[in-house]
Amino acid sequence: MRDTLKRWSNNGFSIVTWDTHKIDSLGKSIIGYTLRDKGKIIFTGEDFHCSPMHAIDGLETIEAILSFLTLKIGDTDREYFEDYAPEQLEWSSSSRCDELQMIRMMMQERLEKQAR
Repeated sequence: MRDTLKRWSNNGFSIVTWDTHKIDSLGKSIIGYTLRDKGKIIFTGEDFHCSPMHAIDGLETIEAILSFLTLKIGDTDREYFEDYAPEQLEWSSSSRCDELQMIRMMMQERLEKQAR
């Protein structure tokens, strides 16, 4: 059974995170996640290594996960996308991905203001 850490949603997007109860060699908690767009699963995995500066159930962690799930070809090396399914590649070049990227950037700005 998964220990849900956080549920977040905005404009048809939702993400659920859970604790994998694993720690990497640097002492970072490894978090599982599922990203949905209008109910359809886009990404799911158990490979996010949470920053030790953020709570594993905090919005900072959601923002960090979204930062890599909204990467597009051209944002990073092409090898990053080698394991993407065709549907994931299509979604990553869609206007919905652009929209989620903007939501994430606004979230990041709010979190940075709160931290000051």
